[in-house]
Amino acid sequence: MQTPTFTTTQYILNYIVKYELAMERIRNTNLPEMYFNEIYEKIRAEDIDKMGELIGNSIGYSKSLMVQRGKILPTGKSKDRIFTNFRSVNDFINVYNASSFYKPSAELMVHVNKLLAKGILDEWEIGRLRTFSEKPNDLFDSWYKLRDFFPNLKPKRHLDELFTWMNTQKNVPHKLIQMAILLYEIIDKAHFTAFNQITGITTISLFAKEYGYNPKNIIPFMKAINQISEEVVSAFKISKSKKDLTIFIEAVLYTFALTADEVAIQVKAAYNSKVKNFAKLDDSLNPRQIKILEVLEKEKKITRIQYSKIMGISFMTAFRDLQEMLEFKYIKQKGVGRGTYYVINKSEESKKTEEIEEKEILRFD
Repeated sequence: MQTPTFTTTQYILNYIVKYELAMERIRNTNLPEMYFNEIYEKIRAEDIDKMGELIGNSIGYSKSLMVQRGKILPTGKSKDRIFTNFRSVNDFINVYNASSFYKPSAELMVHVNKLLAKGILDEWEIGRLRTFSEKPNDLFDSWYKLRDFFPNLKPKRHLDELFTWMNTQKNVPHKLIQMAILLYEIIDKAHFTAFNQITGITTISLFAKEYGYNPKNIIPFMKAINQISEEVVSAFKISKSKKDLTIFIEAVLYTFALTADEVAIQVKAAYNSKVKNFAKLDDSLNPRQIKILEVLEKEKKITRIQYSKIMGISFMTAFRDLQEMLEFKYIKQKGVGRGTYYVINKSEESKKTEEIEEKEILRFD
């Protein structure tokens, strides 16, 4: 493929450095899984919300949180289907590995497009690469009018050449620059019959994870693009007219760096408030007790018998462990007699937040 024309400006270099520093802070912050999952859920819900804004089908954060928690299920061709499909794609990204699935290629993008369009488009349109005489479906796509007309271009060949270039070890630009170029090409060519916009940004998320720039799929790329959506379109038009991608790459890397930095700040803040400020956890609780707190984050409640079985300890040892945790106020006891069980003792602020979220969720039912 022909190497895209652009200049690696100081702005681009600064954004790359800022992004990489954010990645380093995220990786080096030893946040326990239960706290990481809290942040992940909120970030993914916000990304669902911002995707809705980007495609002109906003549902709000509260309903997006319902989608992320699996409380809204896909039914037929409902208007919510795109959001539940997007969640399914993120589940796929979480487990994706190029060594065990499609390598970065047109086939991989087709798979992503199929996941996004499932149950929304007719079967024959799902995952189909268009001929350039066909007008793409503008459903959930605010960029389709920006595409150019390339009568002799073969979509699959073009994508595969692009991915081959991206995976070449010599004389290729930084991976973040490559991802910006990939996004430009997807806007310019609109390879699929439908869902080009969402497929393109979701593919960026997937490749960023594969290349080490999206740890645990936590960077919300839909949010990143949405927050400067008008600027991205303007930068595309300028770059298109000049036949030079520099302005477009600067705009995209600016919002990528800004978003990655925001995530790094959230991860560090969670560590400081929930781990660093409670360093006594390691001193006051034994490894079994710390482990059961992680279990309670997922299972919500546990009985003394369940605790003793999970940990392989005697009934009396389980009793002593749980009594200590009650004294330190890590857990609360509920029920009486044989119906006694234990839950995490959440702060008043956390409980109020959950109550507000539940009320907001009910409002959309």
